[in-house]
Amino acid sequence: MLVCRYFVYFIIYSFLGWIYETCYCTIHEKTWENRGFLYGPCIPLYGVGATLAQILFVDVPRICLNTPAPSYQIIFIGCAVGSFFLEYGTSYVLERRFHARWWDYTDLPLNINGRVCLPFTFLFGIAGIIVTQIIIPPVVEGLSYIPNFAVELLALIFMFIFGMDMALTISALTTFAKEFERINEQINKQMTERIEAWQANRVDAKVARIEKVNGRKEAAFVKKELNADKLAELKEQLSTEAVKQWILNATETQRGQFRHIAKFTHPVASTKALLDKGSEFLRTKKK
Repeated sequence: MLVCRYFVYFIIYSFLGWIYETCYCTIHEKTWENRGFLYGPCIPLYGVGATLAQILFVDVPRICLNTPAPSYQIIFIGCAVGSFFLEYGTSYVLERRFHARWWDYTDLPLNINGRVCLPFTFLFGIAGIIVTQIIIPPVVEGLSYIPNFAVELLALIFMFIFGMDMALTISALTTFAKEFERINEQINKQMTERIEAWQANRVDAKVARIEKVNGRKEAAFVKKELNADKLAELKEQLSTEAVKQWILNATETQRGQFRHIAKFTHPVASTKALLDKGSEFLRTKKK
């Protein structure tokens, strides 16, 4: 029974976190942003943080220890330190598993590997005080009016929906990771073939003419410059064509999954470039 009640708390706090993140990012980006790891209106990171804060700073002192609530200083330090490790650990695990980041603080000061940022850690400490003092009490009181059997039924429903959403999201992310890895390999293979053919024809012909006039050193420099320029141009062309072809052949469900995943910040530059091209192509096609 207690587990069911805390799971309902977790879902409520995850939903409230989704509302906050979505509203903030929508206002900041001036366009609708459905934030979060999952497809549904739920951000588990907020749910975990708020539920832990409730257990440590509200329920344990009041129920188990029968002591006064912790001071604001203790809540601030506990939530700030807890958010630091929770945010860093979650970012690390997700990046290792899916090769993607759901947030990136690289451009902000006092960040650590772009996973955490001390100014935001400070704000999470303040948010912990707000959550424990303002948000948690009415949520606990409201849920106390619901009978135990109804809470258990609600928890089961939430578990089913949450589990389905989690399974769908992980499946989609795993599929996309493999698909984009395949596209990258295909692009690299085509580039190798085309560059070899190109080097055997146009470049060698141009370099041969230059060698006769300006000598071998200048010819080598020109060849290097031509290779670099042509390489960048060819890679851009191949990657754009590959992504467009994949999107044109994708189902509407796959395109919806692409839009959801494309908002993530990917640490691999080539993958992020492919996602950017696909997003731009979808926006243009929609117009």
